[in-house]
Amino acid sequence: MNSPNSNHFTTRAWVPSHITGFFAARREEDPLQSGSIGCGLCLSPGATTIIESSPDIEDAEIILNGRVTDAPVSRFVIERLARSPVRVKTDMNMPFGSGFGASGAGALGCAYALNHHFDLGLTADQTASVAHAAEVVNRTGLGDVIAQNTGGLVIRLEPGAPGIGRIDRIPVAPQPVHCVVRGPISTREVLSDQSIMSSINEAGRAALKDLLKKPTLEEFMRLSRRFTVETGLASSWALDMIEAVEAEGGRASMIMLGDAVYAFGGIEALQGSGQVYTTFISQRGANLD
Repeated sequence: MNSPNSNHFTTRAWVPSHITGFFAARREEDPLQSGSIGCGLCLSPGATTIIESSPDIEDAEIILNGRVTDAPVSRFVIERLARSPVRVKTDMNMPFGSGFGASGAGALGCAYALNHHFDLGLTADQTASVAHAAEVVNRTGLGDVIAQNTGGLVIRLEPGAPGIGRIDRIPVAPQPVHCVVRGPISTREVLSDQSIMSSINEAGRAALKDLLKKPTLEEFMRLSRRFTVETGLASSWALDMIEAVEAEGGRASMIMLGDAVYAFGGIEALQGSGQVYTTFISQRGANLD
């Protein structure tokens, strides 16, 4: 990181990926009041964002995994926090569009880096609330940012942006998690379908109520699987993968919202169905890197 008084200086931030096991959504006119309840895991593959300032940068530029892109979620953050034109470089070490919170990670890393880069003096929650609003407005997510801001196995107790929504964590060891991804599901389409969301919200509220009676990783996995079946969101491929893992003594469920499965144990059942990502629960949330 260079001195802000030099002609060229950079700031770097890191944010974990996040997968949701079950959720219920709430939309309000105010994006900061919108959000979701539920529970999910932060994982160690994440997004690294670098902010660059230089006299040769005339307009904001966003580079995602080496390619110039529009990235409306990150651009929302830049428009609200940048005090001069910047170049934003984000490298994402996670699948896109398959429930790993990629857009939230990009937006949150951008917000953290800009806050420090321009010495804005915002707290972690104030910074993250801008990224949360960016996700809500662009309909790319409702609960990833508040979890990614914290790390671990996060229970979202009350909906809303960081500082408004209420969360808690289930203490867990950083044990391995296996993921296999078949393809994306449109978060925007699911969140915009009132019939689907009615079923999701009913199942999600019931799952959260039951989890709070016994907040353990094992109960989280059981309730996530129940939610997957009750909502009908899973493809036949995902259901087959879940059953195959369970036949080997593991626990598995669908990643919300993606045609993807995550599991504890039973890795042999996932092999042969696609690339298996073996990672770990990330105990650390968003931070300057």
